[in-house]
Amino acid sequence: MLQNIREKKWIAFAILVPVIITMAFFGIDSYFSTSIDTYAAKIQGPAKFGIWGAQEREISQDEFRRRYEQTRQQERERQGEAFDSEAFESLDNKRNVLDAMVDEALMGLVAERDGITAGEAQVAEQLKEMPEFQVNGVYSVDQYRLALAGQGQTHAQFMASMRADLARRTIPSQIVASAIASDAELEAFLRLSQQTRDLAVVDLPTPALPAEPATDEQLKAWYDANASVYRSEEKVAIDYVEIDGATLEAPATADEATLRGLYDTYKSRFVTAPSRVASHILVAAAADADEATDTAARERAMAIAAKARAPGADFAAIARESSEDLGSKAEGGDLGTIAEGDIGPEFEGALFALTEAGQVTDPVRTPAGWHVIQLRELTPGTERPFEDVRSELEAEFVANERERVFSELSGGLIERIYKDPTALAPAAEAMGLAVNRSQPFTQRQGDGIAALAQVRAAAFAEAQKTERQVSDAIEIAPNHVVILHVVDHQPEAALAFETVRDRVLADFNADRLAKGSKAQAEALLKRALAGETLEALALENSRTVVTLPATGRRAQLPPGMLDVAFGLATPEAGKTSVGIAEISPDRHALVAVTAVTPGDLATLDDATRLMLLEQFSQARGVVEFQDYVKALRRYYTVKVAEDRL
Repeated sequence: MLQNIREKKWIAFAILVPVIITMAFFGIDSYFSTSIDTYAAKIQGPAKFGIWGAQEREISQDEFRRRYEQTRQQERERQGEAFDSEAFESLDNKRNVLDAMVDEALMGLVAERDGITAGEAQVAEQLKEMPEFQVNGVYSVDQYRLALAGQGQTHAQFMASMRADLARRTIPSQIVASAIASDAELEAFLRLSQQTRDLAVVDLPTPALPAEPATDEQLKAWYDANASVYRSEEKVAIDYVEIDGATLEAPATADEATLRGLYDTYKSRFVTAPSRVASHILVAAAADADEATDTAARERAMAIAAKARAPGADFAAIARESSEDLGSKAEGGDLGTIAEGDIGPEFEGALFALTEAGQVTDPVRTPAGWHVIQLRELTPGTERPFEDVRSELEAEFVANERERVFSELSGGLIERIYKDPTALAPAAEAMGLAVNRSQPFTQRQGDGIAALAQVRAAAFAEAQKTERQVSDAIEIAPNHVVILHVVDHQPEAALAFETVRDRVLADFNADRLAKGSKAQAEALLKRALAGETLEALALENSRTVVTLPATGRRAQLPPGMLDVAFGLATPEAGKTSVGIAEISPDRHALVAVTAVTPGDLATLDDATRLMLLEQFSQARGVVEFQDYVKALRRYYTVKVAEDRL
């Protein structure tokens, strides 16, 4: 074999070339390493060159979990006590969150494919409008830095993510903004949406039960046919430890030395830096300009500075006339409030050296050229003395101490439980914490600590309910956790017929009433369609016909009746359209439409018409964007790993 390869070099060439190409692209490790997929979703575009060049993006499990937890927190805040933690864990919810992330990733791939980017000015403008970086409604550099530090991000990382986000949102915003709706479409919609109907309604009586009572055979047959209804709910009882930081003992006061030390440590919190509002005039000169060009620009800037310092000089007018900064020239050179870090060090150094409003600097060189800077407003900084913030520091000290005690207790308890996750009492006893026991409760309802949805969800998790492991710490509020251990489990079971006979009888009779009511309504509808009047049918049933003229789609009627009324066909002249509306399972009504009046557009003023047309266009834009995303999902291959959600 080797001799054949030596004699026929093309064989060696054919073997080695693919190996070399593979190693060049993927490295030698690709031959020895095992690839383990960890994505929640993977998006891949078509290849550009044979099998190479395809766009690809993965949504990792960590990214998905972070977004899912953010969504959970948002829903908890929105729904309050009504939030159902267990219901939120449904696969449908997880798919909805992941679908939104896939759509975002698709828009990112499209922006990358089409070369869509966001400029620095656009990013900076968006940044300053974000409320999380504002103090009293105004952008704050200090707040921005604190927020990034809290997120563990650098300025460069955040700006890169902002640029990517703006690029990703460009196409959706353009699609929505470019959607058009015609006046004819709007008018057709308004005529339909504001349409009114003249109705005639006969509220039918609930028929009486048959004279013969239900037999045990009938009830037993009903019980057998609906066996899933007559079962006891699954229940558990738990032992639990509750640690509430707000109730823990903590030092009531701190000594003077400690408080003064805290004041010195956090003094920056009590100091407000001076605020400066500035304007400038730029004489442009490239950073690599030759000496003659740079000197000429500097001399021109010196002449402008002298002119700006002249008594009665109008700096804004001079800037509009002479500045070469297109971004601020029309505004008289206005740069607004300048904080440390907003502009380069040379510019800030000269500006911050000015001490009075109205002062003008000598020309200052930056990479853009020579600047003449005017300090328009100077607001001195402030400092709150120790005496003014002593009580605030003391309250924080006590809160921090209470939090420290909470962390020590909860951390120590959790550490002991990790050593033996099948027992709660020994770990609680070692930490000096009381163990409480609940009454049995169901997955839907409980008393005391079991009234909390997150506690019930944890108790009915398989690890706790079946394997009898101690739960993780369940956070029910900041610095407030519960740790539980299931001590009793009562599975769901069938209830004997004898114990639920009264309930079965009530359900059986309710079903007979519902069927009787529907049969009665259908028989009367058949007669009405055959030509009998509603008045005659109503009189026969000891009822009256109620007329409801000019009924709109938002009328205060039972939903079932309103749906039927606007679902009936427009009646021919001199005739009516009749249908049945279910008010409740054992109560029906005959509903007749006697006339239909289209919406009147004569009262619609121009301003309202324009507003509605814009809303209609935006709604169409949203639908068009959704169609665009569906098309992208056909163009790109989306693979979802549901087992990793």
